[in-house]
Amino acid sequence: MESTIEVPGQVRELAVTGIDNVEKALALFFDNVAKSIAPSSAESVALIRRVIAVKMDYARKIARATDLTEATALQFAYCRSQVEITADLIRIVSDHSNTLLTPRERTR
Repeated sequence: MESTIEVPGQVRELAVTGIDNVEKALALFFDNVAKSIAPSSAESVALIRRVIAVKMDYARKIARATDLTEATALQFAYCRSQVEITADLIRIVSDHSNTLLTPRERTR
C-alpha cells in the first residue's frame, strides 16, 4: 500500500490560500467581537480564537502533508491540543460558575 499523498502543488497552495483567507476573515470578525463584549468575557473569546488558530494551523499543515505517516502525526498533535484547550475551557467555566455562587454555596 502506497503511503504517499499525491496532490498537485497547485491544489495544495489553493487549499492553503483558502485557509489563510478564512483565518484573516475570522481575525477581523473577532476583532469586532472583542470591541462589543464585556471585559469579563475576554478570556472566553481568547479561548475561541485559540481554538480557531489551532484548527487553521492543522488544516494548513494537512494541506502540505506528503505522506500518511506525517498526516497521522499531525492528527495526533491536533488531538493533543484539543485536549489541552478542553481543559482550559473546563477551568474557565468552573471559574465563572464559582463567581456566580454565594460564599456559602462555594464551601459545600
